[in-house]
Amino acid sequence: MHVVRTMATGGTEAGVRKLLSGLSKERFEQTICTLIEDPSSVIPTAIRGICLGRAPDKPAFLVPQLARIFARERPDIVHSRNWATIEAVIAAWVTRVPVVIHSEHGRDLGTMGPQPWRRRALRRFCYGRADRVFCVSHELREYYRQELRLTPTWPFRVIPNGVDTQRFCPNSEARRTIREMLRAGTNTLVVGTVSRLDPIKDHATLLAAAEMACERGLALQLIIVGEGVCRRMLEQALANRPALQGRAHMVGDVNNVADWLNGFDVFVLPSLSEGMSNTLLEAMAVGLPIIATAVGGNLEVVEHGISGLLVQPQRPEEICSKLEQLGSSAALREKLGQNARQRVLSCFSLDRMLKSYEQMYCELVTPDVLRCTALSRA
Repeated sequence: MHVVRTMATGGTEAGVRKLLSGLSKERFEQTICTLIEDPSSVIPTAIRGICLGRAPDKPAFLVPQLARIFARERPDIVHSRNWATIEAVIAAWVTRVPVVIHSEHGRDLGTMGPQPWRRRALRRFCYGRADRVFCVSHELREYYRQELRLTPTWPFRVIPNGVDTQRFCPNSEARRTIREMLRAGTNTLVVGTVSRLDPIKDHATLLAAAEMACERGLALQLIIVGEGVCRRMLEQALANRPALQGRAHMVGDVNNVADWLNGFDVFVLPSLSEGMSNTLLEAMAVGLPIIATAVGGNLEVVEHGISGLLVQPQRPEEICSKLEQLGSSAALREKLGQNARQRVLSCFSLDRMLKSYEQMYCELVTPDVLRCTALSRA
């Protein structure tokens, strides 16, 4: 049973969907438990979903409700993700679920710096009751190791995200279709990003960089794919940037992300923090040259000057400079894009990710564990 806040748009949710569709149906029966009602949540029709129905803006003590669900459903594994579902660890522990796993997939603005002592204490308590705790990047693991004062020998693992390199691959027909829709000429540099519209993604810096590049004479179109709480703010910011009028488009959520990526010339990820960005991996798999901030998991994915270009966060002038550099050299764009795809094929394939999860689940759920749990429940 996967426990997540919602199944709406987001990197964590995308990772869960990959497990739902990719793990062996013969070996695993998967269930989704969400905390809040969200009309944008999407659960595959073949997967059973359970929702606690909590209000999104009201804190609540979730352990009793989760414990009742676990006692009724009797899962072999409960796998919770991020701070929002940390109480699932306690609920699974008290109901004697055979295997309890918790994973951390990223940070928001509220978890950029030191955490309140109550949150640190609860996290330490829950980590100690889980059979496995892991992060999606080494940087994220080290953040929580230092934040919770865990010893270097504490068994804190890393399982990187993976991308379907058959679905996300260079596609000349998709490129032609998207660029015709955008009316982008051969000399137009189509710069794009794909992410939820959230403060942590810092789209404002990308807007500033794009405006600067346009003012310097770069023939540029900016495409922002995604939805989120910052949409209205970004629309207002666009309205106040005359140089971007007619050159910037917010297209919302789309169901053909791979096609849109193929229509781009450059992918930019201006985030303030990242666990391990799924859309960054997808853009690299498509073969796009990358400009990404040197934060979090980006540093583990992008090799500066080889498979992409790294910049400091909140530095629009740096992004502008890199856009000019890539805009003036098709050969450099091609070289970085080819290296980016090879990097993903070698280190961040979906098959590799699925095998890591399957191995983890299977090594923890042994016959002895199930036998002991059955006896204790009896």
